[in-house]
Amino acid sequence: MRKSCTGLAGRRVAARSACLFGLASFAVLPLAEAAAAPATQSSQARTRVIEEIRVTGTKREASAQEVPIAVTAISEDALRHQFRNDILAIGELSPGVALGQQPGFRAIAGGVRGTGQNSILVTQDSSVVLLVDEFGLSHVQAQFVELFDVERIEVYRGPQGTLFGKSATGGAISIVTKRPELSEYGADFAFQYGRFDGDDGPTADIRKYNVAVNVPLIRDQLALRAVGIWDEDDGYYSNDKATATWPDFAPLFGGPAPVPEGISTRTVGSGENLNDTEVFAGKLKLLWQPTEKYEAYFMFDYLDDDSGSPPGINESEPDMLLPLLGFPSVQEAGLDDILSTGVTNQCVEGNPDGLCISAGHRVNVKGYMLHQTLELGDYTAKLIVGTREQEEILPNTYTGEAFTSLFDASRNTTRDQDQYELRVNSNFTGPLNFVVGASYAEETTDMLAYSTVGLTGLLTGDTDFLTNPATTGARQDRETVALYADGTFDVTERLSITAGIRYTDDEKEFFRRANPGGPCTELTPPEHQVIVDGQCLDSRSNTIARVGGGFSAKDLEPFELPLPDSAYEIAETFTDSWDEITYRLVLDYDVTDAGMAYLSYATGFISGGFTETCSTPATCRPFDSETNWNVEAGFKGQFAQGTLQTNLAVFFTEYEDLIRSQVVPFTNAFGVTTQETININAGVSQAWGAEGELTWLAMPNLQLIANFGYLDHEYDEFLLDRDLDGVPEDLSDLTVPFSPEWKWGIGATYDQRLPVGTLVFNVSVNHQDESEMSVFNSPLTQMTERTLWDANITYRSPDERYYVTLWGKNLTDERFRTGANSVAGLWNFTMYGRPRSYGLEVGVML
Repeated sequence: MRKSCTGLAGRRVAARSACLFGLASFAVLPLAEAAAAPATQSSQARTRVIEEIRVTGTKREASAQEVPIAVTAISEDALRHQFRNDILAIGELSPGVALGQQPGFRAIAGGVRGTGQNSILVTQDSSVVLLVDEFGLSHVQAQFVELFDVERIEVYRGPQGTLFGKSATGGAISIVTKRPELSEYGADFAFQYGRFDGDDGPTADIRKYNVAVNVPLIRDQLALRAVGIWDEDDGYYSNDKATATWPDFAPLFGGPAPVPEGISTRTVGSGENLNDTEVFAGKLKLLWQPTEKYEAYFMFDYLDDDSGSPPGINESEPDMLLPLLGFPSVQEAGLDDILSTGVTNQCVEGNPDGLCISAGHRVNVKGYMLHQTLELGDYTAKLIVGTREQEEILPNTYTGEAFTSLFDASRNTTRDQDQYELRVNSNFTGPLNFVVGASYAEETTDMLAYSTVGLTGLLTGDTDFLTNPATTGARQDRETVALYADGTFDVTERLSITAGIRYTDDEKEFFRRANPGGPCTELTPPEHQVIVDGQCLDSRSNTIARVGGGFSAKDLEPFELPLPDSAYEIAETFTDSWDEITYRLVLDYDVTDAGMAYLSYATGFISGGFTETCSTPATCRPFDSETNWNVEAGFKGQFAQGTLQTNLAVFFTEYEDLIRSQVVPFTNAFGVTTQETININAGVSQAWGAEGELTWLAMPNLQLIANFGYLDHEYDEFLLDRDLDGVPEDLSDLTVPFSPEWKWGIGATYDQRLPVGTLVFNVSVNHQDESEMSVFNSPLTQMTERTLWDANITYRSPDERYYVTLWGKNLTDERFRTGANSVAGLWNFTMYGRPRSYGLEVGVML
C-alpha cells in the first residue's frame, strides 16, 4: 500500500489527476473512472472506484489510507453539500468531533474525543489546533473561519503534539485551500438564496455569493487566483421576548420592585430579527514555479465581519438572580418559541450614550503567507513565513432580556501573530524517510472590556451601574519555539515503524488591569468614596465617568483604555514559561495488499497560561499545562475491487492536569458581588472509545457512507486546586463536557444520467447524543441530543459548466442547544442551532 507523489513535479501530476481531493463523511465523494477496457468500448464498460486521497498534515504527503492515524479528509464536494461555510460543518462530517458555539460569540466550543474549551478566553489555547494553509490558529475566536475556496479539510483525531505541537490534545484540523492553476484560465460563480423557516421563530432570508478567477500570468510558471465570498442572512432569533414581570412583580422583593429614578421600565424589544450574518472574505494567491526545483506561493487573506451580536436565550433556574428580579426564563414563562429573546435598549433609549450592542460584532482580519519550496536532490526544504492581524469588537447582551442593562459588555481585542517554520523532508528510495524542522512564533494579544452590570443597580438602586460602564484590560506577549523530527523506517515490505519527537518552549508575559479601588479624585462623588485604613478609595474608580469632561461610552476608542493604571485595584505583570517534550511511536503492518493495521502511542499538551478575566492575585496566577497520552489501534482497508473502504479505530486516552474554565462568583473589596471567569487544573480523566468510517459504492451510480463514534469519558480525579464558594472540593462524579456517548451519520448519493445532463440526489442524517458543556454540569447547559436530516438535488449540464441545486437543512426542524454558560449562579444563557432552512443555488464554471 505504500506509495507517494512527493516533490514539486509529483505535486503537479497529483493536482492534474485530482490526487489531492478529500474524502467526505457525508455527501458526494469524488470518484475515479478506470478505463480498464479498450477505448472502443462504451462508457458503460468503465467502473467506478473510490478515489485515492492524499493528505499533507503529517508534513509528508501520503495517501490517507496509508497514514497510520485516525484521519478524516473532507472534500470540497462534501463541504459544498453542507450548504454552510462556518467551521461547525466539520462536526457533522467526522466521527469523534463534537463542536458547538461559544454562547454570545461567533466562536468555537467543543473539540475532539471529549476535549473542548467552553469559554471565550482569548489568552487560552484550545484543545484542537486549527491550521489554514499551515498557519496555526489555537484560539476559539480566531477559529471561527469562513470555509470557502477549500480543496480539502483533514481532521486528525487524538493527541498530535509531535506533528502539530501545542494545543492539539484532542487533535488537529488542517484546512487546505485551492492553489492557482499554472496552465488553465478559469472562473467559477455561484449564487445561493434560501430561507430560515422553522415551525416557530422568525422567517429570514439567506444569501450567498461566491466567485473564483484563475489567470495564468506566465504559462506554466506564474499564476494568480482571486476568490471571494459574500455571506449574509437576516438571522433566526427575534427581539420580542415579552415575559418580564419587573417592575410590577419581582419575587426577590415579594411584590413590585423599586425603580431607580430616571431608568426606563421597558422590557420588550422592538421585534427585529437577531443574529444576522454579514461577512465578506477574500483571498489573493500567486504561485510561481520558475524551475522544476523551486516554487514560491504567496497568499493574502482578508475578512470583514459586520454580523449582528449573537443573542443569548434566558434559560435560568428559578432560584437564580435574574428570575428573582422579575426576568423569568423561557421555560418558567411558558414560552413556546425558544428563539424569542431580547437585546439591551442601551444606545437606543434610556441611555443613548451607552454601549451600542445593536451595532453588532465587527471583526477584521488580514493575513499574509509565503511558502517557499526547494528541491535539493534527496531532500526538499520548505520555508513558511506568515503574519496575521485580527481586530474584534464584540458587544453583547448576555442575559437575553431587553432592558436598559442587566449585564452588557463589549470585549474588544487585537491580536498580532507571526509564525516561521523551516523543515526538510527526505526523498530517499531506501527504507528510511523523515522530516526535521524548527518553528518560531510571536503573538501579542490586547483585550479590553467595557461593561454595565445593571443587576447590581437594580439591587442597590445605584443607577451608576446601569449607565456608567466599567473598564478592564489585559495584555499578553508570547514567544514559542519548537524543534521536531519524525521518520518512518520500513522494516520489511509490510512492516513499518514511525517515531517522532518535538520539544516546545512557550514563554508568556501577562499584564492585567482589573477592579475598582483606585484613590479618590475630584471626580469621585461622595456615595462612591470609601475610607479604608485611613485612605479614601473610589468604589467606581474604573468607570469611564472618571475620565471627566462629560466623557461617555460614545467617546470610547475601541482598543484603548481611557484610564491610567492607578485607577485599578490590580495593575500587575506576571511572567512564566512552560516547556514540554511530546512524542509518538507507531507500528503499521500491511495485513493484505489492500489492508493496513496500526498500533500507536502518542502524547499532546496545552501550554499553561493566564486568564485575562481574573480579578484577584490568586486567580491571576498561572495555571499549569494540560497533558495527555493515547494508545490506539486501527485498521484501514479497501475491498471489492476498490468499491468498499473501511477505517476503524479503538483508543484509550488519559488527560492530566485538565484545564477547565468556569464562571464563579467574585466579591470585590467594596462588598459588591459580581462574577469572573477563571481557569483551574482539575486532575485526571480517562476516555476510551471506537470510531469507524465506511464508504461503499453499492452500484456504479449509488454511493453509501456511514460513520460512528462511541466515547466513554469519566473523571478519574477532579479536585479543585482552589476554594470556590459553594463548590465542593471533590467533583470526580461529574460528567466530562463535550463527551457524547454516541455520534453517527449515514449518507447516500445517487447519480441519474439523463440525455440532457445529470441529476444527483443526496440525503444524509447525523445524530449526536446529549453532552455537557458546563464544567460544573449546571442545569440547562447541556448540548442537547439531536438527529438532523438534510437533502439536496442537483442538476448538472452535460458539459458540467453549470448546475442548479435545491437544498434543505434540518428538515424536521429540530431545536437543539449548541452553547451554554452558567454565570456564577446569577443567570444562565444559551444558544440554539439553525432551524429548518431550504433554498436554491446556481453555479457557472467557465
